[in-house]
Amino acid sequence: MSTTSSHKYPGVNLPLRDTPAENVVAGDTFYRIGAHPSCPDSQTELLQIREIAMLNLMDRLTDKPNWHEKLFDDQIVAKWRDEALAQPEDALYAQIIEDRHGDKELPLPTRARIISPASFDFCISELRGKAAYFRETGLIWTLNSKENIVVKSDTLVPTHVREGLKAAFVKLHADQADSPDWHPWTSDMVQDLVHPSMYPFVYGRSNFIREEVVGVSDAVDKWAGKGHSIPKTEIEEPLPRNPQNFFWAGGYGAPIPDEYWSSTYQWLPSNLAFQDDGTVRFTSYINSLHPKKHQEIYDVVEKLIDISLPAWDAVLHGRSQLSQDPTDKGDDVSIQTRFDLPPEANEITEDEIYEALNLEMIAAYEEKNGTIEIREEDLRWEQDKDAARIRHKWRKVREPIYPEPREYEPVTYVREDSIRRKFKDNGLQVIVKMATIELTPEKPDFPAGGWHIEGQMNEHIAATSLYYLDSENITPSHLSFRMQVDGEQEELQELLGQDSYEYFERIFGGSLGPSGGEAGPCLQNFGSLETRQGRLLAFPNVFQHRVSPFSLQDRTKPGHRRFIALWLVDPHRRIISTANVPPQQLDWWAESVFGAESSNVAKSEIPPELLHLLLEQGLAKKLNLPEDVTKALTSRLPAEIMDMVRNEGVLPEGLMTPAEALQHRIALMEERSQFHQLSKQNWEALTFSFCEH
Repeated sequence: MSTTSSHKYPGVNLPLRDTPAENVVAGDTFYRIGAHPSCPDSQTELLQIREIAMLNLMDRLTDKPNWHEKLFDDQIVAKWRDEALAQPEDALYAQIIEDRHGDKELPLPTRARIISPASFDFCISELRGKAAYFRETGLIWTLNSKENIVVKSDTLVPTHVREGLKAAFVKLHADQADSPDWHPWTSDMVQDLVHPSMYPFVYGRSNFIREEVVGVSDAVDKWAGKGHSIPKTEIEEPLPRNPQNFFWAGGYGAPIPDEYWSSTYQWLPSNLAFQDDGTVRFTSYINSLHPKKHQEIYDVVEKLIDISLPAWDAVLHGRSQLSQDPTDKGDDVSIQTRFDLPPEANEITEDEIYEALNLEMIAAYEEKNGTIEIREEDLRWEQDKDAARIRHKWRKVREPIYPEPREYEPVTYVREDSIRRKFKDNGLQVIVKMATIELTPEKPDFPAGGWHIEGQMNEHIAATSLYYLDSENITPSHLSFRMQVDGEQEELQELLGQDSYEYFERIFGGSLGPSGGEAGPCLQNFGSLETRQGRLLAFPNVFQHRVSPFSLQDRTKPGHRRFIALWLVDPHRRIISTANVPPQQLDWWAESVFGAESSNVAKSEIPPELLHLLLEQGLAKKLNLPEDVTKALTSRLPAEIMDMVRNEGVLPEGLMTPAEALQHRIALMEERSQFHQLSKQNWEALTFSFCEH
């Protein structure tokens, strides 16, 4: 095996916990990951409730058929305005403040509307700008704030690609007809057709080749069983505690726990190269998808990746380079600034930010909810205690005056740079997942998922593309998004005063500090997107996301939802891929060497001990052996001889039986479950620390 390599891989010739910030002075280009508060540039600004409501309103409007034409029809827009200003806002408000208010009560405004006429008009102006981009690209920017963007499209995937993917799912589903591969812990509702947790890279077990030589068509016949494993001890060094290292210093001086990297497992991406016409072509096999039996599926997945590239271009711009200059944001970014900062406390009065005192509203509130109790100690310094009691009561009833958006200013959505241009020489690495959720009258409900980002730090996943291929007889489902927020918010804190503390909490929708209760987690909810049939979604891996529950529409009939996930490895990095790791499936190798269509070895030349070992793994059908031969082999070899064969390791190294692969999948999932729990704890443990001056 060659001792040189044109690439450096974490866990091989780089530290496993290598980060893109080892040298802050030089600056290391990378795409952001939102795994931990200390990951650089992974936090968003704090957004006002009204802005979040506007993001969700714009998303719902762009779900309407021909929205990009209708929003230039004043009569239709007037109808939309009436609907937006009249619709209930309770559910929207609850979604915005979810998990953000600690133990404080942040009452829903009953008189002030979150969506106002001015904010609606701003949304229409912004959508008219987005319509031009949509007509040109088929992509819709949504839930976008500064450099944090999700894009969606119901038109980008053409019919021939959609039909090719449907045929792929039918074929893969049929392959598992006798033994469906149900994803663990999903109550036999999620069937994995292609999943990176099966046959992952296992340090100390999987074979590895330093050069990227394993291809697609030759992956099994030429490379299965080749290479050598990487001893696990080589990759267990700790990450250096370098104070210049942003991944340790972060914004909070909190190190990223070692558990955010796995020293045992890594999902395997496939390598893709750019062709002369700009399209991509797989240069290494897709893990768990046989490269010869399913070549047509490789072709159609390539097309879906091609389609996803402009979407990834949109969501991956922005801060991509560490620099000591805080104003350096790397790539050009088109920033939509919708709101000015709130007014400074010493420049305003309560009457400017709250409703004017109204005795009738106090009376109505007390009639409905009972008398508002005011502590006498709160009145002891007041000369006119009756007037002071009324003021204190009003503070419990009054509603804030939500700031209105600034005047709309057009922005450009077109990216001058592209992934195709930036990475045309080195290509891409993409992890592929294909799955179907199968509901039945006996199992009619699919539960909500948990908040997570994709992969562990090992995979360096920069962006996701989800294509919802096919849905039948299921209720609408959504994907929700949130991000970490900088808990200090120094610019806002400078504006804060004692009389505006509560006001800030009301307009931003969260508990900003310990005053009056516990501080809320530094989280910003962005909203949710419908995951309808035919929709493609793309987003950067700074968004934590969660699947909503859904059910059978008609609970007397079965239903399903089929989708494909593409995870883009940060192209600035290089990780171990299927180009380095030959296929690990024992049955692929056995069928290639001994199968019915193999010309490598005649059946009569196979040692009976080896044939017996393969039959133990359930490979009789794939080897196409006559039944009488199978019975003879099963009965003629003594158990002690077979024990010797197993112990001697007559099979090539680096191959796994299905049983071993399933064991590794469970262990990998348990490890990642702990990672997700730890991540969630760390996201929610960081709380706002605004001071009430």
